Parts: sequence; C-alpha cells; structure tokens
Amino acid sequence: MPRLRCLTAAAFLSGRIQNGKNSKSILTLRDRCSSTENTAKIGQRIILSLPRIDSVNNSFRGVTFQVVLLGIVSFSQPGIWIALNELGAGGQAEPYVVNAANALTDGLMSVLSPLSGSLVNRIGVKWSLVIGVIFYTPYASSLYVNSRYGNQWYMLVGATLCGIGASVLWCTEGLVVVGYPAVQQRGRMIGIWTAFRDFGPLIGGAISLSLNVKDANAGAVSYNTYLALIGLQCVGLPAALLLSSEAKVRRPDGSRPSFGRDASSTVKDELFRLAKAFKLRHVLLLAPMYIVGLWGQTYQYNYLAAHVSVRSRALASLLSALAALSADVALAIVADLRLFGKTQRQRAITMWTGFSIALAGLYVWQMVLEASFVRQEDVALDWANEPKARFNISLAVYILWKFVFGAMSNFQFYIVGCYDYTPGDMPRVMGIIRGLEAVGSTLAHVAGATHWPNLNQGVLSFALWVACIVPTSLALRSAPKRRDADGFADTQPTSVEEQTESHEQGALFKKHDLTVVSLNE
Repeated sequence: MPRLRCLTAAAFLSGRIQNGKNSKSILTLRDRCSSTENTAKIGQRIILSLPRIDSVNNSFRGVTFQVVLLGIVSFSQPGIWIALNELGAGGQAEPYVVNAANALTDGLMSVLSPLSGSLVNRIGVKWSLVIGVIFYTPYASSLYVNSRYGNQWYMLVGATLCGIGASVLWCTEGLVVVGYPAVQQRGRMIGIWTAFRDFGPLIGGAISLSLNVKDANAGAVSYNTYLALIGLQCVGLPAALLLSSEAKVRRPDGSRPSFGRDASSTVKDELFRLAKAFKLRHVLLLAPMYIVGLWGQTYQYNYLAAHVSVRSRALASLLSALAALSADVALAIVADLRLFGKTQRQRAITMWTGFSIALAGLYVWQMVLEASFVRQEDVALDWANEPKARFNISLAVYILWKFVFGAMSNFQFYIVGCYDYTPGDMPRVMGIIRGLEAVGSTLAHVAGATHWPNLNQGVLSFALWVACIVPTSLALRSAPKRRDADGFADTQPTSVEEQTESHEQGALFKKHDLTVVSLNE
C-alpha cells in the first residue's frame, strides 16, 4: 500500500486518532490529494506509518513520569504525615492534644478545599502543588518541638499552616492522578501514586521500629524519630517544581489531559460554578462516603495508642504500610482489569460490593476485641507479653483493616473519573470531595480528642459506614454506561483550548473530505 505524503490534515490529526497500542492509523480517502506523488485511490483505506507514541509515556512530559513526581510529593508530605500519626497520636504519650491539632487542620481543609479547585483553575496544577508543599511541612517540626520542649502553641501554628497547604495539595494531587491519565491507564496510575504515598508510612515505620525497638512500654517515641521524618519531607519541593503543567503533558496516545481547566473565569464565575458543582447528583450521593471514608482512621490511631506498646506500635506502622502497598497493587490491577467489568462503572460497582462486605466484617471483629479490652486489665499489648495470641489477633485486625482502607482510598479517586464534566468542573469537584473528606476527618478528630471510650467511637464509625452504603450504590449505578476501556482517549469534555484545536482539525478533514475509521471496525 503506497505511503501518502500529501495528507497534511491526516498528519496533523495523527495524535487524535491513534489506538494507543499501535503506531498506525487508518483513514478512508474520499477525494484525491493535490499532490501527484503517491496519490491514493478514492475510497482506499490508508495506513499512516507514524512514530511510536508509547515512548511518550516514558518521557519527561509523559503521564507516568508526572505521576512519579506526584508520588514523590505525596510520599514526602501526606505520606510522612500519615507515618507520624501511625506512630499512635503523632508519637505522643497522650493523643488528645495531637487530635485537637489534627481537628484544626481538618477544619481548615473542610472550608478551604472546595475553594482550592477554583485556585487550580486560576493558577494551574504545578504552582498549586508548590504552594501546598510549602505550607504542609512545618507540622512535623511542631510535633518535635512539642514532644521535646512541651511547646504546644507552635504545634497549633503548624497545624494551621498544614491545613492551608493540605487543602491545596489534596485537591491538586487528586486532580493530577485522575485527570492526567487516559481512562485505560487510570487504575495503574492511581496505584503508582498511592504506592509512593504509602512508602512514607513504610519508611517511617522502619525508622521508628529501629529507634524504639528496646522500648516495650507505652509512651512517646524518641526525638530522633521526628528528625529523621522531617528530613524526608525536604524532597517534596524539588519534585513539585519539576511537575509539568497540564498543557505540556502527553498521554500514550498523544492527546493531552482533558479535565478542562478554564483560567479565564473570574472569581465571581468560579464561585457560581462551584455552587453548581455542589449540586451535581453524583456529588450529593457520594458525599456520605467521602465524609465517612477517613472517619475510621482516627479510631484506628487511638486504638494503637490506647492498647499497644511503643515498639509494637512501630511494628504495626511498618506492617500496615506494607498492607497499604499491597492494596495499591491490588486495586491497580483490579481497576483496569476487564474481567471485573468492561466499563469503569461495572468495575466500580464490583469493587464497592467487596469493600462494603469486607469493612463491615472487620468492624464487627474489632468491636468484639474492644469489648474484651473493657472487661480485662488495661495492659499495653506487646509481642513479648503473654498471651501472645491476644496480641496477634489485636494486631491482625488492624493490619487487615489498613489493607481494605488503603484500597478503598484509591477507589474513591477512581470513581471520580466515571462521570462526565464540563470544562473546569473536574477541579471544582475534586476540591469539593477532598473538602468532604476533611469534614469527616475533622469530626472524627473532634471525637478522638474527647475522653469518649474507644468502644463507643468504634461503634459510631461502624454505624456511619453502614449508613453510606445505599447512597454510594445509587451513585455508582447512575454513572455513564459507555465502554471506556477500548484503548482510545478519555471521553471527558475537553478544555476550551482543546475544543478550539478540535474544530480546526475538523475543518482540515472537511477540506480534504476525509473520514477517520476506527481500528475496531
């Protein structure tokens, strides 16, 4: 079959019509080109030999590299923050002050996160991420100062700055990991990102265990633990500065991310559109799940602080990080595996059914353990103490809970991409749902900051979880039923710039009277 050299329109459109797995595209010619060299016949299908687009995925502007950079940021900021909390109340002897600081952080995020989507629309993903990193970091140092010198006011300042930074960072990282990948690679990219994030607790747990292995008593961790974790947070800013803006990113099929940021909107327009995004049906139905999603995490931290020794707490932190990494891999496989459904909607429903059953069972198991702790003498659980079976069972339910929770956290990002959005709405919706997560975490930390018994807090967490099952199921069933794993670019509405480019490309095709033929035909 002759090569077509005169088809400028086809060459211009090559990035739009590729399969993503092949380096060729098929066109049907309805008219002859003006060139006399290698002119194809009318009606003939023409295969354009093009450079392999897959190599873009491994380049500096490729989606995978961008997600790796995002993963480094998440490892150094939220990951280390999680590592500190998984030491049990931020490594402190008493969890109440730290829970109060966390409640302050989450309270700010509850208010600021919905507005962060509008900020991303205005200044872009890269600089929003940089702002988030700068404000995120002081909190770890404030825990060190409080632990060593008893200075609580700085911890509250650090919590305030962390609340501001986390509001922007949470929205931005969620937008990148959902909006940058094409639909057929979204599950894998979410898995890569969260795996980096979960390396924070893994490394933090290893450091803590090595520094506190001889301490079999309950209490605060060593000062060196804080210094080591603070040092790890310093790698976040360079990674954020290397992130490419959405206009420069290229997916494996050559297309650009299509979450539709609109930098031309005014503040008034953004507030109006933000209010409309709040009223989207799937946002309202998913709201209970996002509020309750992080609720049980505070209970788990208090569970460790109340019943487990310092070194066993560090061991639990290490093992739970390994469980979370395993969950990242598991969800990355399942989310993109067509065995569980040919569409995102079908796979989401399958995964949600599994989460509903698994978490309900784990909650019941843990409530039985909490009831036994109330009846028995209050002794710190440790791997060297007898009976060892009690320690093993108490730790096992925590590790399993962290596995399921880690997978479901990834799932909460995955389902955002199941719905259609108008230009600029995805950043707003991402900010809203991250704000809802913060609302739930705030209320959970408020409950954790009280002296309410752990058993009561666990029962409340379980009841709230059961209450969100029905609305979440309805939301998933209302998602579009389109086939979304066919190897083509995402079908979400494009940005204003991409719409303009698409019209220009369409005009070129019309001029040459060409029709794109799907590779599946």
